[in-house]
Amino acid sequence: MEIELSEDLQHYKESLVLGLTAKQFLFSALALGVGTGIVLLLYEKIGITLSCYVATPFVVPLALTGFYNYHGLTFWQFAGKMIYFSFFNSPLVYGSTESVQELKQIYMETRQEEEQEVQQRKKEQKKEKKGGDVNVVKKKAIRMGIVTVVMIVLGAAAAVWYKMYR
Repeated sequence: MEIELSEDLQHYKESLVLGLTAKQFLFSALALGVGTGIVLLLYEKIGITLSCYVATPFVVPLALTGFYNYHGLTFWQFAGKMIYFSFFNSPLVYGSTESVQELKQIYMETRQEEEQEVQQRKKEQKKEKKGGDVNVVKKKAIRMGIVTVVMIVLGAAAAVWYKMYR
């Protein structure tokens, strides 16, 4: 038996403090503590701006560890995959299983099919130029007749109205 859950219920996260999960809260506090410590240690020697720049590479990975989630991967799993695929992934080499003669035969077959389609389209265009299907021509003629009769009746009605109410 399979019980299906709503997407909202599958991704439900219970909040601990200020709407943050326990993991998010822990890594937020850790990142804040590390950043504050680095800035307080360095701001007298190199200034507040440079000490913030020095603290950034330490704080950002900690914050991303708590918050980042991409297709079910944590930040470190995603970073590992990116490094692996960027530097250590072996290239995929395609080896064709068809010989040159088979490829030529396939090319000739597709070319013949395309030529047949072009000839078929030309035949259809000629047929449409000659008048197309008989039923289509009949329907057009009936519609034109009805429109003509309606226009004549409307013209006569307009003439009568003009003569009587002028």
